[in-house]
Amino acid sequence: MKDKKLQIFVSSTYLDLLQERQAAVEAILSSGHIPAGMELFAAGDESQMIVIKRWIDESDIYLLILGGRYGSIDRKTGKSYTHLEFEYAIKKRKPLFALVISEEALDNKAAILGRSGFEQEHQKELKKFKSIVLKNLVKFWSDCKDIKIGIHETISEFSYRKELVGWIRGDNAVNTGFLAEEIARLTKENSELRNKLSNLTYPESLYSTLSYRQMEELLGKQIIVLNEKEMTLFDVIISYGEQLTKKLFIDNIQERRNFEKLKLYKLIEKDPTYLDEFRFTEEGHNFYLRALAMNQK
Repeated sequence: MKDKKLQIFVSSTYLDLLQERQAAVEAILSSGHIPAGMELFAAGDESQMIVIKRWIDESDIYLLILGGRYGSIDRKTGKSYTHLEFEYAIKKRKPLFALVISEEALDNKAAILGRSGFEQEHQKELKKFKSIVLKNLVKFWSDCKDIKIGIHETISEFSYRKELVGWIRGDNAVNTGFLAEEIARLTKENSELRNKLSNLTYPESLYSTLSYRQMEELLGKQIIVLNEKEMTLFDVIISYGEQLTKKLFIDNIQERRNFEKLKLYKLIEKDPTYLDEFRFTEEGHNFYLRALAMNQK
C-alpha cells in the first residue's frame, strides 16, 4: 500500500557510528518511513533491554549497522546490547538486514578514531557475532553514501511484503513531512547533547567513604552462591536492584546471610517491621543507579 509507513529499528554501537546512524535515519525518513532507535527516546525507569525489546516488537523491520566495535556488554549474558538486539529480532522473526563495514572503511575509521575505532577487548566475540550476521541479508558499506543507498534499495524490496503492518495515515493525520523534519532535528540535537554530557565531569560521590570504582572493585571480589549460582556482590546489586528499590522478601536462611553481607557496605538495610525484607539504603540506591548508567555507556 502506497501510504503504509514502515517502522524500522536501527541497531548499532553508538559513539563510533554517530555519522552512520544519522545517515541511516535520514535515508529512512527520505524513503517515507519511520526510524526507531535508542537515541530517539529518553530512558525511563525500566531496564534498557525491556525498552529495546518493546521497540523491536513494535517495529516492522530490524536494521543492523555493524562497524568495528562489539559494544557495551550486558553483565548477565556477557554479550553486547547490539548482539542481544540482533538475537531478539531473529527470535521474533523480524524481517532484517545488515549493513556491514568493509575492511577498507574499517582501516580508515581506525586511522581517524585511533583505538576507539575498532574493538580492543572483545575481538573474539565480535568475530563470532559478525559470522552470524553474514548468514543473513547483508550489504557492505564504505561511507555514509553506501549506507543510504543500501537502505533505499532494501526498504524498497521490503515495502511490498503484505505481512508488514506498518502505519497507515488516517483522515485526520498530522503533517508527516513536518514530523519527519522534527524527528531528524531532535535526533541530531539529542546526539549533540549526549556528546556534551559525556564530556562533563561530576564531583565523585562516596559510598561508605569509597569512590564508585573502589566500591565496584570491592564488591566484584566478593563471591557468594545464590540460587545455586556463583555471583559477585556487584552482580547481586545489578540482578536484584529493581526489587531492592522497592522491597525484597527472602525466606531462605542461606540467601538471607548472603544479603546480610551487603549490609556491611551500607548499601542495603532490613525493613524495621519485617526482618525478612531487604531494601536499598539511599547510598545503595544511588550506587545502583550509577552502576546502571555506567553499564549503558
